[in-house]
Amino acid sequence: MKSHLWALFGFLVIEIITSHVAQAQRQLIDSLKATLHDRLPDTTRTNTYYDIANAFFKESQLDSANHYLKPMLALSRRTNNVVALGDYHLLTATIRLHQGLFDESLLSAQAAINCFTRSHKPGSVARVYHTMGLLYKTMGENQRVRSHLEKGIYYMQQAIIINQTIKANRNLADNYVNLGIIYEDLNKFEQGRECFLKAIAINDAIHSKPEAYRVIYNNLGKNSNVQGRYEEAIGYLNKALAINLELNRTTSLVHNYRNLSTAYQALKKNEQAEYYGEKAIKLVERSKDAPLTRSVYKMMSQMYASTGKYDKAYHYAVQNKRIEDSLMTLEKTRTVARLEEQFAVKKANDLATIQANLALAKAREIARIESIKAKEIAAIQAEKDRRIAQIQAAAEVEKTRAVAEVQAKYETQRRINQIAVLDQENHQTTRQMQYMAGGLGLLFLLLSILVGQYWAIRRANLRLSAQNEIITSNSQQLISQSDQLRTLMKELHHRVKNNLAIVSSLLTLQANGLTDEKAIQALRKGQQRVQAMSLIHQRLYQSDRVTIVNIRDYLTDLAESLMQAYGYESSNFDLQVDVVLQELDVDVAMPLGLIVNELITNSFKYAFVHQERPLLRIKLDYTDGSLQPGITLEVQDNGPGIKADDWQKSGSRKSFGRRLVTSLAEQLEGNFELVSQNGTLFRLHIPQTRLAA
Repeated sequence: MKSHLWALFGFLVIEIITSHVAQAQRQLIDSLKATLHDRLPDTTRTNTYYDIANAFFKESQLDSANHYLKPMLALSRRTNNVVALGDYHLLTATIRLHQGLFDESLLSAQAAINCFTRSHKPGSVARVYHTMGLLYKTMGENQRVRSHLEKGIYYMQQAIIINQTIKANRNLADNYVNLGIIYEDLNKFEQGRECFLKAIAINDAIHSKPEAYRVIYNNLGKNSNVQGRYEEAIGYLNKALAINLELNRTTSLVHNYRNLSTAYQALKKNEQAEYYGEKAIKLVERSKDAPLTRSVYKMMSQMYASTGKYDKAYHYAVQNKRIEDSLMTLEKTRTVARLEEQFAVKKANDLATIQANLALAKAREIARIESIKAKEIAAIQAEKDRRIAQIQAAAEVEKTRAVAEVQAKYETQRRINQIAVLDQENHQTTRQMQYMAGGLGLLFLLLSILVGQYWAIRRANLRLSAQNEIITSNSQQLISQSDQLRTLMKELHHRVKNNLAIVSSLLTLQANGLTDEKAIQALRKGQQRVQAMSLIHQRLYQSDRVTIVNIRDYLTDLAESLMQAYGYESSNFDLQVDVVLQELDVDVAMPLGLIVNELITNSFKYAFVHQERPLLRIKLDYTDGSLQPGITLEVQDNGPGIKADDWQKSGSRKSFGRRLVTSLAEQLEGNFELVSQNGTLFRLHIPQTRLAA
């Protein structure tokens, strides 16, 4: 009784703190939105849009964050604000990561690196590397690819190197926290713990606020959980919980509640484990964070299974599988690899462009220097001629004066003038030789620089050629691996089909050995369901597209095989198959085929007993652009009909088949209805969002 009271008291305290912080955060957002109505400079308006989007992101309201990022992008492009464009792409990459859109996240991160590199912002480049490390960590965790986790370590280490260089200690602590998380994903728990302790040491040294410790305490708690130190884990997690409640960090609170539930579950304290688990579910379903939602569903399924609540365990296991399938797609991995290759090629092209521009600039500088040199030589020559003319005129004047004064002194003065002229000419000649020697030295220096540049460009071209050969080889290897994977998938579907055929044969043999008609009918229903699944796998290995089913041919074959199994011929049976959508993904085709199998089987068993001319209509239509886009399945017979209320009531027709149809419809996220219309009409609508997933 006391434990219930304490749990209720803790819940009330948490709700009061959360509502207070949420109100403060909402007031901040409203204040920022109000400033947009003022006349603001473009830079201030751009930063305001970013602050609003970032605030919504911290509240896990991703749609609202995207809404305010759009005008920020347009304004940044119009004003050519490269730093703001980098901030836009970085926040977009983080949002896409939380939505599970890994290829779009990588594109945005690469665009952010380009912007911050152009604007010389090493600290911002380190932030992008940090986000890319989280991106590859998330892909490695959800797609179970070790190489992605190792690449995440590489990007985190690049961020650490930059932040150590520029002494950005606050960001350095975050780098070590996420590096430790990736080490834990690789089962290197002691290395992860060392990273967390380094982050605490950095925060202690710079006297960080409590907010800086919240993620570290949570991850130390998770690390202690894995190593079996559950009481220590609860101590760390409660410290993180107190900080996150004060800051209203939704995503961080989900991590705290999930890890606390895991610790209490290990200690066999089921009441506390369920309490914190339900708190995590309540928050994570509002966050739209696909990877985090999957981890919470997985934890809840395991917890309820351990306590014997198998209905809840099954519910959360189905939800976990749905999200896991959407995250573990081969196409996403291929897209990410292709985007990485495109980014590498673009960087190589940019490097070649920079080198070519540098060579052109050097050639222009050399031409400019040579032009200046030629002008200086011409000026020197003109000065030389002018001075010689002056000297010659002075000599003539002096000569005339000497003749007038004393004829006797003429010869002496003439010799003196000649000596002076020869001395001037000798001096001019010496200066000319000095200028020529300096010009030759400068010319030799320029030629040496040109030769050095030539050999440097040649070596760079050789390196680029080698890199192009490596890229070509990798592309050919990827194509070969793709062909091998397609062959393996066909072989897998072939074996699955053969195994299902064996199961069908075993069910037939078992039915032949029974005398109880109900047991025989149950085995035959199971055999028909197995054959419906086997037919899909047969079509998959006979086609080059190993994940796409020709649903038109499949439904036709399924209906005809059941018609023959129940003893009907095409001459006395009206079968109408109208399928507009020709192809479907196997994840949708499989449950859809089982639903059609159950409905057709019910029609053959109950609808056509007193019909001279039985009619069965199967229609699969696709609607696009309507209020409810998606596909619609209709199965109709001309029997006596069944009302929707009778379908829901428990009675003689309550069977495994009805529960199977309902469960498969929920798996497809569809809604169905029964209509009494010249028989029974079953209509199932599957939304476009399920097809896209």
